[in-house]
Amino acid sequence: MNSSFFKNKFFRYILFGLMALIFVFLIILVTRKKPVPEKEENLPSVVIQKPSTGKLVEAVTISGYVEAKDMIPVVPFVSGTITEYPARAGDFVTKDTLLAKIDDAPFRQQMLQAEAAYFAAKSTFDRVSNLYKSGATTQQNYDSAKAQADASKAQYDLSKLQVDYTEVKAPVDGTILIADQAVGGIGNQSQPVAVLADLSNQVVRLKVPEKYFDLFNLDREKLQVKVTRPAEKNMYEDAVTSATIENIAPYVSPESKNFVVVCHLDEPGDRFRPGMFVKVQVAYKSYENVPLISLKARKMDGSFYIYDQNSGTVKYVENTNPPIDEENFIVPQEYADSYIVLDGQNFVFDGQKVRIFEEALDQANSQVGKEK
Repeated sequence: MNSSFFKNKFFRYILFGLMALIFVFLIILVTRKKPVPEKEENLPSVVIQKPSTGKLVEAVTISGYVEAKDMIPVVPFVSGTITEYPARAGDFVTKDTLLAKIDDAPFRQQMLQAEAAYFAAKSTFDRVSNLYKSGATTQQNYDSAKAQADASKAQYDLSKLQVDYTEVKAPVDGTILIADQAVGGIGNQSQPVAVLADLSNQVVRLKVPEKYFDLFNLDREKLQVKVTRPAEKNMYEDAVTSATIENIAPYVSPESKNFVVVCHLDEPGDRFRPGMFVKVQVAYKSYENVPLISLKARKMDGSFYIYDQNSGTVKYVENTNPPIDEENFIVPQEYADSYIVLDGQNFVFDGQKVRIFEEALDQANSQVGKEK
């Protein structure tokens, strides 16, 4: 009986072992999956483009405002009520053009009084002079009469000058920038009746950061300056003119850490006016016939990706600190004929398979065809 018991126990162990093996085998069969090929629609999408050959200019761009080099406030030399005011902002006037007329009645009255006093003093001097020549009066009387006549003459001349000053005229040729007085107002020396400027002589005063001090002073002759006034998009083109560096401040302001550079506009034309906002590009180095691609292709660290058509993958290219401008950067020569990822580069990694937007690929191929 004991033998049968051990024999049955041995068979039960064998049976349990076989069942366990079968259970493990079934689990393996159920959980085992065949590798599924990566689907095309699951791949990250990118836009690619080949570099184009062009010119790149390294430059410093600084904002500023246009100023008239010489702005002339015209103030009256006498005070009084404005009776005429033909000045109009925007008008071009020549020298001695009437800008304002001040009531001259009080000054004419003063002139008549001074005239009468002068004639009386002159008559007295003539009489004393004749007596002095005949020896009938003293040198002292002669000198006193002459001094009185000279003083009266000076006062008379001053009164006539004041009458002339009631007509406020343009001292030079120029365009009226400001004319904010009116008939009936009071003209005086504390407020100009007009502000004139020569609009063919305009400048931009740039406040340049200290770090560019050596660039502006050591390479001044090499610098090329372009002034741009941004215009309303889809309406007008930007106004652009060249400029010449006229003056560079020999010191840096300790408060702002800037130094002043004055640029004279070569041909301001009709689209530049004092007070307008402009961007001044100071170019210090240029590259001709180099492969260029948009700055959009660069990542935050300056790196970018190229696309391998054979493997359908992207390759990581480290930042090489290439020359850049406001729109493009120079592609290293070894990648001049490669497709570069223009969009989507922030969602891929080195060696990853990617999907290309068809329209972007067609556009890139079309561009290459035009270049050939």
